[in-house]
Order: sequence, then structure tokens, then C-alpha cells
Amino acid sequence: MSASQRTASAVARSLFGFTLRPSQEQAVHAVVEGQDTLAVLPTGSGKSAIYQVAGMVIGGLTLVVSPLIALQRDQVRSITGRRYASRPVKAALLNSAQSIRDRRETLDLLARGDLDFLLIGPEQLANAETAAAVRTGARAVGLFCVDEAHLVSEWGQEFRPEYLRLVDAVTNLGSPPVLALTATASPPVQSNITRRLGMRTPHVVVGGFDRPNISLAMRYTEPASTEPRAIDERCVEVLMQQETPALVYALTHARCEALAARLRLKGLRAAPYHGGLASRTRADVQDAFFAGSLDVVVATSAFGLGVDKPDIRTVVHAGVPASIDDYYQEIGRAGRDGRPATAVLVHDARTVRIPRSLAARNHLGEATLHRVVDALENVGCDIAVADLARSADISAHSTDRVVNELADMGIVQVLGSGHHRVLVPQRRPHRSAGLIGQLLTRDKRRQALVASRLDAARHYAETTRCRRAELLAYFGETYTAPCGNCDNDDAPERKPTRRPVVIDGSTPVQHRLWGEGHLLSQDDHELLVYFASVGYKHLTPSTLVSGILQQA
Repeated sequence: MSASQRTASAVARSLFGFTLRPSQEQAVHAVVEGQDTLAVLPTGSGKSAIYQVAGMVIGGLTLVVSPLIALQRDQVRSITGRRYASRPVKAALLNSAQSIRDRRETLDLLARGDLDFLLIGPEQLANAETAAAVRTGARAVGLFCVDEAHLVSEWGQEFRPEYLRLVDAVTNLGSPPVLALTATASPPVQSNITRRLGMRTPHVVVGGFDRPNISLAMRYTEPASTEPRAIDERCVEVLMQQETPALVYALTHARCEALAARLRLKGLRAAPYHGGLASRTRADVQDAFFAGSLDVVVATSAFGLGVDKPDIRTVVHAGVPASIDDYYQEIGRAGRDGRPATAVLVHDARTVRIPRSLAARNHLGEATLHRVVDALENVGCDIAVADLARSADISAHSTDRVVNELADMGIVQVLGSGHHRVLVPQRRPHRSAGLIGQLLTRDKRRQALVASRLDAARHYAETTRCRRAELLAYFGETYTAPCGNCDNDDAPERKPTRRPVVIDGSTPVQHRLWGEGHLLSQDDHELLVYFASVGYKHLTPSTLVSGILQQA
């Protein structure tokens, strides 16, 4: 054991009273040695302990970028009160919900060097005051940590453009080691994360994705009923058969409201949770659920990150979600106490149109692109994003989408945050027509990838093979079926025959139309391959030109 490993073990015992697990120890050791690190570890594996131990070993200020205020508060609470080397560990947060007094207190602590950990949202690094306070504080940033790092990826659960600028923030802070943490990242998303964070020869630690205590199942609806009624009736039937507390994920605000009302008629204490409700109402629902005053919360994906209620027994999806990434993240709310839990996907092929139409909102039409690019060229100098939207005469949402693409391409730089964001042109393309063509190509590729992720989720719903093997294959993990804890393995006439094949998520294959891809899984019947140009594809071996593994 090296000196740094011995120190990390001592810090872990001092802070938590336990030794690190092998995956935690591997990630801590890499970071302490100064190596950029991505740790993809399952829920409940102690990801926060990695940055806490590594931060204390490295010294200085550990800056933790965390996406939700609730998550920031929970993590500050988990750190506060711990002691190391006979002194208390100090942590604070900076976010837009703070009072002026609380914000000033945190800034003063930074200036004096009295903080070990600072938890902030990504948009705070675009705030000039915050960025200056972190950069000029008495303690230099020794570790830059990005929590829920799948949000860095444009193919992640809910891509946030603020994450595009984290790579600049790392540079401005002197390029400290970068640690990215997530429970949800397939091999393509892992590559996207390390690229977007500008990681230098990253060390990637991937734990097992399997949650063996969660039983997996799918239930079809009755096609004779209308789509909403069919979904609601099957969800009610499932929930009446399963244990509570339970979470139901619905695709729209209206479905949350209607299904919660149906469940209340059945005698269950149920409430909706979605982005259309007032923040106070959402907080009350979350508090009631955590306190045990509610049996069921019917929510959109807004009720996801930060939900750490260990005794959730059931998660039901009222329709196929937009991706396996979303599905895995959401069923991961169940059974965190290690006891048996159930995940049921209620499937009606008609509901697939909902995530498809939601994804289409981000499509960049040629007319929209021309308006934004022409307006930007006519100005020829710095311009506020809000002014650009008015000049182009298109919505703020559409403008933001184009601006994000231009920033990712290095055409513009975005400074400031919120309503005060300003675009600074970095280079002018030789011909606007050429830029429009590049933007259209990027948009076409993105639409293909989004569609492929939805197709993969639908394939999971409709498969007759071991559901656990199918789910894990998406993340590049080989599982030898049957698992004995999914609906397909419970039906003898539908049991799959899968020969174990070792897949590492990077085996190259070649397709005559889509070029090089990476083989994620292989069995007796088909392959799952990821292509950079079109995303995830389920194929038969005969469709590939070369590179097929020989089956055992």
C-alpha cells in the first residue's frame, strides 16, 4: 500500500469510521495522485465519500458542483459535524436561493480560507462575484468535483447548458484534478463526460450496475381502452398489488394529476409532483412523502435526483421513458435499504409518441438557425442572449439551443448567468452557409441519437429475454441470464438462452452504412451496438461487415 493510500484509509476511518470499498479506494487513489477521474458507481455505493476523503487528503478547498439545491443541502449536512485531525470539517453552499446575509457569510469564509468544501450549482461559476471569490480565496482549489456528472453529457438525463462552461472554470482555477461522479453512464456517455470536462488521460472507475434486490417487470395495457385510461387502469392495478411507499413516473403534468386522483379514490394517500406546481407545493409533497404521510407520489422526471428515501418499495413507469438512462436512474430510487423492491414498466405503444414529441421540441430548423446566425453576424460584437432572441424574432428556448451549439463549436463564448448572459464572438466563419450546414449536421446527428435511445427503451419494454441482462447490456455490462428476478425469467416458455460473452464496451465493429461502432452486448440472437452517427442499434450478426466476436 502506497503512502497516499495509507493516508486515504486513515482519513476515511477518521471521517466515517469505516474503510473504503475497493471501487472507492481506486477512485480516491487516482485523484490523490493528481489524475482526472470519472467514477461510475451504483446508487448507495458512497460516491460522496470519494470526494470528501480525497479532498481532505489533497488539502485546500474542494469545490463540488451539484445540480440541485436540495442535494447541496443534504451534502453539506452530511459533512458538517465530522472531524479530522482534531478539528471540525467545514462546508458551505452558494446558490440563488440564499439570503444576502447567508451568501455574504459564505463569501467571507472563502476569503478567510475557513472552508474545506464548497457546494455550488453550475450557474454560480458564471457569476462574476462567485468566480472571483473562489479564485482569490485564501485556500486554492485542490479538487474540482462534478456530482451527477451524467448531466455534463448532451445525451444525459436532462442536459444543462451551464455544464458546457465547467471546463473553462477548471482552467480559470488553475487546472486542479477533476473528479466526476455519477450512477448512470453508459460507455458512450462516459466518453462524452470526460471530453466535455476536458479531462486529461482520465482514469475511469466503473462499478457494477446491477441492483439484484430490484425485481423487474413489464405489464401491457388493455388496447381496447383509450390510451390515458388504459395506462391509468393498469398502473392502479399494479400499485394495488405492490408494497408502498411507491413512486410512479408519468410522462406529462396532466397524467400526474389524473393518476394521483385515481389512486386517492382507491384509498391510497397519493399526490402529484411536477414542474407546473408551485415550489412550496412541491416541497410539501416531498416532505410528506419522506415523513411517511403519503403512500404514492406520481411524478414527472422532476422528482428524481436527490430523492434518497431508503424504504421505497415500488417504482412504476406509466409509459416508456425517453431512454434507458432515465429508466435506470428512476428505478434506482427503489430498495436503497437493500430489501426487496419492485420496478414495473406499464407499456402502451401509443405513449411512445409523448417522449418523441418532447424530444422534437429541441429540433433546430433551418429557418431558426438562419435567423440566429444572421442576427449574430449583423451585430458583429458582444450581445446579450435576450437581445439576440429579440433581434432574431424567435423564442428564448430556440435561441438558447442555437447559442449552446455555437458555444460548443467555439464560435461564441457565453459570459454571465441567467438573464445577464452575454455572447462574445470568438471567431467568424468564412461563410454563414457553411456554418448553417454544420449546425444542421449536428442537429441531425442529435435527433438520430435521441431516437435511438427511445428505441432502446422500447426494446427493453418489449423484449422476451432476461430483462436484467437487457438492461445491463445497455451499460456495457455482461450478465449471464436467467436472473430469476424478472417477469421473463418467471415465464418458463419464454426463458432465454444466453451464452456468456465477455464485452468491455469498446470492442470495435464495422457497419456498411454507419461506419465504426462499439459492441455493447451479444447473445445467441442479436447484438447491441453503439454508433457515434446514429446511436444504439439492435442488430443481427449478418448486418455487420467485420469485428463480430466469436460466441462461446
